[in-house]
Amino acid sequence: MGAGPVSSGRVPLRDFSDSPLPVTPIWDAPEAPWHGAYPEGLPPRIEFEAVRAERLLQAAVERFPDRLALRYFKTAWTYEELLVRVKIAAASLQRVGIQRGSRVMLVLPNCPEFIVLWFATHWLGAQVVPANPLLSGPELAEIAKKCNVDTVAGLDITLKSIAKMTRTVPIWNLITVSLAPHLPWFMAILYRFGKSINRRVDVAFQTKVMSFSEFFDTTRSINLPAIDDVDQPAVLQPTGGTTGSSKVAVLTHRNLCSNVAQLHTWSGLEPGQDTFLSVLPYFHIYGATCAMLSPLVGGATLLIQARFHPFITTKLIQKYQPSVALLVPFMIKSLNEVMRNKKLRLDCLQQCMCGASPLAEEDAREFQDKTGAVILEGFGLSEASPVTHSNPADGSARIGSIGLPLPNTDVKLVDLETGLSEVSTGEVGELAIRGPQVMRGYLDEPEETAIALRQGWLYTGDLAVMSEDGFFEIVDRKKDMIISGGLNVFPSEVEETLLKHPSIAACAVVGQPDRKYGELVCTYVVPVKGESIDVKEVRTHCRDDLSGYKVPKEVHVVDELPETFLGKLRRVDLRKAA
Repeated sequence: MGAGPVSSGRVPLRDFSDSPLPVTPIWDAPEAPWHGAYPEGLPPRIEFEAVRAERLLQAAVERFPDRLALRYFKTAWTYEELLVRVKIAAASLQRVGIQRGSRVMLVLPNCPEFIVLWFATHWLGAQVVPANPLLSGPELAEIAKKCNVDTVAGLDITLKSIAKMTRTVPIWNLITVSLAPHLPWFMAILYRFGKSINRRVDVAFQTKVMSFSEFFDTTRSINLPAIDDVDQPAVLQPTGGTTGSSKVAVLTHRNLCSNVAQLHTWSGLEPGQDTFLSVLPYFHIYGATCAMLSPLVGGATLLIQARFHPFITTKLIQKYQPSVALLVPFMIKSLNEVMRNKKLRLDCLQQCMCGASPLAEEDAREFQDKTGAVILEGFGLSEASPVTHSNPADGSARIGSIGLPLPNTDVKLVDLETGLSEVSTGEVGELAIRGPQVMRGYLDEPEETAIALRQGWLYTGDLAVMSEDGFFEIVDRKKDMIISGGLNVFPSEVEETLLKHPSIAACAVVGQPDRKYGELVCTYVVPVKGESIDVKEVRTHCRDDLSGYKVPKEVHVVDELPETFLGKLRRVDLRKAA
């Protein structure tokens, strides 16, 4: 993960004089095994003054006022133009009741309005609650209720789930965002036609609905941010946590700023020079930190794409020539297929950071061959804002490895039984992480927080091994969570929905390996005695309550599920069969 390094032929990694954040390298820090593998001139630790996210944007605007901040179809804003809109949106949010400590839910794809509302919310000292627009009404309602949200922004063409949420959770303000103003005329016509088809939505009577143009009052703006407290929550990030159940990670401004400082120290990217392919979803902290916040802090231009489509993405790269791409493995594989079929090269890409799931060696080598880009696999998790590891950019990157811990990041591998004893080098242990990017805890979940955070260490639930020279490799997951196309799927949630089907007596959900998406959701179902199961009807049943990516792609009808002598489900047997 992360806005990581480019080739060492650009800004030397040892040069901190032009860093977007004032960073002081610390050379006399205690040595760890991985520090010897750091590129020459990269310090093991850094010192910096943490600032809030909106202040980071302010600093970028002061340095790069006339540089292009973002491009989305026909919309192109400079840094100064972006900041003007943030200040207006902050006043507009204040007008509908948002203040310090309020929580604003953004149920949006990548678009300029997401960025404006994200920074405007922080401008007031309020907190962002990002949510996947593909979530169902009950899923959104669970997040909104847990986070005590009362204002939501959603896409006007897909409001059904949000409308359903408003009927179960009191939402006072709904801001509807249209992509039409950004689109070329022929796409805007199609967009508005789609909106007309989906116009009928039953929003709760107490919810005030306003379009973004109605909400966005250009006669008022707030010139200065409301607060300077970096230890206040910035993002309440929905996540599965490290034990599999749905939780919300509390990420402070100090957490986000720390990860940005780490990424910029590691990267050596030259401020104000790069264009980032910004396709990772901002509603996930990987996208928010690495494809939005970190590039903007460095004066980069965001080439925004709301939804990844391999052919369209390829055309976008050819037209606007981004130098950096942040991707997940299935995106790399899909782009390989387009380049192979169309006999194309994408030579503008200099560096590609990849995370979320393992990248197949053959896919990595093909992408590098067809682009010349350096692929750097890394690792992170929502609870760490998110990046903790990255491969270096000095030619020592290792395919299949998550690389080395970033500066200021301590790592240990502990035994699986107690989590108290460190395992020997080369042995598998649970990955535990300590650093300034690690979350405050889970929202209103003291017991779950105590499980995940122990004496300052974040226990990730991932099993890893470290080489003699400090490179880490993820070998398995303690949790049963499925990662499909970079999105998390919890078997228990899918199983709960399946068991509502009257013909299903028992079920189990596992991940089925897939070269493109990493894993696909696969289920084994046992029919009620005397009943038959229609596989197609089971998948239709799941679509009523689950997001599309959570619906099982494979449904196997079996007579019984494998169990231990204690009656515990043996998922390992099902994974082998999947």
